[in-house]
Amino acid sequence: MAYIPPLVKLFGKSPFKPLHEHILKVNECVNQLKPLIEAFVDQDFKKVNEIAERISKLEHEADIIKNNIREHLPKTLFMPVDRCDILMFLKEQDTIADRAEDLARMLEVRETILPEELKEDTLKFINKVIETVNALEVAAGELSEVIESSFGKHEISKVLKLIHNIDKKEWEADKLVLKLLRKLFEVENKLDPISVLHLERLIHTMDSVADHAENAGDRLRTMVARR
Repeated sequence: MAYIPPLVKLFGKSPFKPLHEHILKVNECVNQLKPLIEAFVDQDFKKVNEIAERISKLEHEADIIKNNIREHLPKTLFMPVDRCDILMFLKEQDTIADRAEDLARMLEVRETILPEELKEDTLKFINKVIETVNALEVAAGELSEVIESSFGKHEISKVLKLIHNIDKKEWEADKLVLKLLRKLFEVENKLDPISVLHLERLIHTMDSVADHAENAGDRLRTMVARR
């Protein structure tokens, strides 16, 4: 018979496996942003619409997992991690998928042409955003190990280093978004005002995906560092 750590016995039906399933689904959703932005850069709006529908479906699947976790999260006093911390972490993690869907819908509803001067930096930026969420998935995947080790120092140290990598990726994304916005305003005279505003909103929405990945990392840090 497999050894079951005492904390897990007390915890009953652990939400940590569903939490991991949730970040995997969120990450699957976010990884669709690369082909989405590539289609946008190529002005292939039919493909943009197809990928937007795919992202919306994945976001809905992430919502189903999220709601299942919320509905079945134990209220016992023997929780190894504070219930509120889990819910806050789940909320930030889920918002990543929400912002990815927002971006997809914004590209879907208006066929805005991206200036040639912005194409290369836009592709670099979305890659960094995706890297940030991928880093969160890696860090979040270690949470069960921390729980099963009864918050062993080695396991906590490992997760904190992985969270630091999320922060680093998000910082790199912030530098890229600043560069991209500067370039946008350098060429704004080539665009109509509505296109400028729409592109600015698109850039900020892309940035918010990375921001919420960092926020989820902060909540993860809170969960493991309290011990």
